[in-house]
Amino acid sequence: MRVPPLWNVWLLLLCALGPRSVLAAEAPWAIVLGQDAKRPLVAKLLAAQKQARAFAWVKPAKGFPKLVASKALPGLPEGQHVLLLGVCGTKEEAEAARALVRSMVPGVSVQPLTGAAALACPSPNALKEALPADAKAQGTFPFPDAPGLELTVHRVTPSPAPACPTTDLLLRVVRGDAVLARQVMKGQCVGPCTPKQKQEEAARLASLQERARQGDAMAELRLKQGGVACQARQTHFKTVLTGLGPPVAVIAQEPAMHERMRDVGMLVGAGCGRLLVSPYLSGETGTGDLSRAQAKADADGPEGWKAFSVFLPAPDPEAQAGRRHLGHYVWLAPKCEWVTDDAEGQDM
Repeated sequence: MRVPPLWNVWLLLLCALGPRSVLAAEAPWAIVLGQDAKRPLVAKLLAAQKQARAFAWVKPAKGFPKLVASKALPGLPEGQHVLLLGVCGTKEEAEAARALVRSMVPGVSVQPLTGAAALACPSPNALKEALPADAKAQGTFPFPDAPGLELTVHRVTPSPAPACPTTDLLLRVVRGDAVLARQVMKGQCVGPCTPKQKQEEAARLASLQERARQGDAMAELRLKQGGVACQARQTHFKTVLTGLGPPVAVIAQEPAMHERMRDVGMLVGAGCGRLLVSPYLSGETGTGDLSRAQAKADADGPEGWKAFSVFLPAPDPEAQAGRRHLGHYVWLAPKCEWVTDDAEGQDM
């Protein structure tokens, strides 16, 4: 039997597979953090991004991010110096990696290459944390323009168990099963809650009663005011502010004496690779429903979270005069924190 030449076998195989299978291997995709014709400008950009902890949620391959000439990778614009986060095998992988830095580097892009390149695709820099089994979901909110990235809010039971019936709020930034950042807004036990504190309160009351029997008017007045009871001070998730780029959660905290004081509000949002708590909202926030809170950025764009105002809208959404101002926040990059320029705002 005559054996056909090898090239005939190869030709028959190509015909059977078809052109789609022959070209199935996709060209690599570069994740570009910035580029410029002048190398020093790109080098300064890398230094600024590192200072801002822009890579806190991503684990680049060894040697990345790095500055390269565009000619080193086929398909990049000629005559440019490129700040490269990595090179991925598919567009989907590159976009997933881009999402990990998008909130801190809005200009990051994915660019197709036209030839072979060594793959060095970043991965999530995940925390080692599992969601507690008793966690109750309060909401999930996507990061705009960062596919797969989400802010999640859960109510969880503290461990060890507190001395009063209080719970915590757990806020996390996640991508799938990878936890990138977390912040716990703890409930608190106020007053005599532990056995020792209860004994001390009982002793205090007994002392007041003895002094009152001896005619001490001040002790008698304090007895009329009543004893101090154990109170659970809860934190409550109210809403998420949109239009600022990344989602920013509005949290209300019950005061220690909630029968006399109103709730206080604060914000929780992403910055410097962490979830950070803002200074308190100003004004009498407890007189309004914080679930109606809205935000207006000082300037449009993906970095609106760096300078914005928070307010409660008027009954007529189109009316400006009826708005209740709650705070104006400005991001201080060197300190990785928000500050408020409102007189009533307080740093936490």
